[in-house]
Amino acid sequence: MTQSTTTSIRAVPARVRRVNQLSPHLTRVTLHSPAFAELSFLGSDQYLRLLLPRAHQSEPRLPLTDRWWPDMLAMPAAERPTLRNYTVADLRPGTAEMDIDFVRHGDVGPATRWVNRAAPGAAVGVIEQGLLHEVRADVDEYLIVGDETALPAAAGVLLALPRPVTATALLEVPAPEDQRDLPSLATTRVRYLSRQDPHARPGSLLADAVRDWRPSGDRVVAWVAGEQSMVKAVRRILVRAGVPKADICFHGYFKFGSAQY
Repeated sequence: MTQSTTTSIRAVPARVRRVNQLSPHLTRVTLHSPAFAELSFLGSDQYLRLLLPRAHQSEPRLPLTDRWWPDMLAMPAAERPTLRNYTVADLRPGTAEMDIDFVRHGDVGPATRWVNRAAPGAAVGVIEQGLLHEVRADVDEYLIVGDETALPAAAGVLLALPRPVTATALLEVPAPEDQRDLPSLATTRVRYLSRQDPHARPGSLLADAVRDWRPSGDRVVAWVAGEQSMVKAVRRILVRAGVPKADICFHGYFKFGSAQY
């Protein structure tokens, strides 16, 4: 797995500026913080740690030093913020705004409960973490595989690809209305698969789609993200198909049935 490149390790306070419904299951929350003016949008799968308040708090208690993880562990459990990882969908230093896209699927976890009620002015904490994957130009093709939780990062990877590279994106979403256009300088083929069954496991359609995929060049880099069991299954399929393990970037974002959102 590609290691992260950390560009900032201090938690900064931020407030919700806007909440926009992108599709039936995807919501974009725009955050504002003066600290965002000092950051840069890196694209690809740039990510952050989102610190959410507990149910009884109006704003989260944030760690105060760059030793944020030990600082959080030292807090009383009832005061410790809920921590979740999300992709930076966009960052605009000029307006000190950052966009984060959330998947909405009921009140099954602290993050979904928060976004279902998020309104302008709501307080959170942010720790910007840099890239998990630096896009490579020394390959013939990128294969991008992900469920709806990986859609923001998949969009970032596609946008960061250089023109000589070709790309195939296999993306699963809950419903056809959740599909979105994904611009890229690369020559791309985007295939959306819609589950439509609300009880189906996210990523359940992707393994067969990857088995049917055929590379268009000799050197392929695969980027795979989403539900953990899907990621493991797809990685196994790719290795058996001859893709070197070192050329597979994989991230298990969550485990189906566990309230991690």
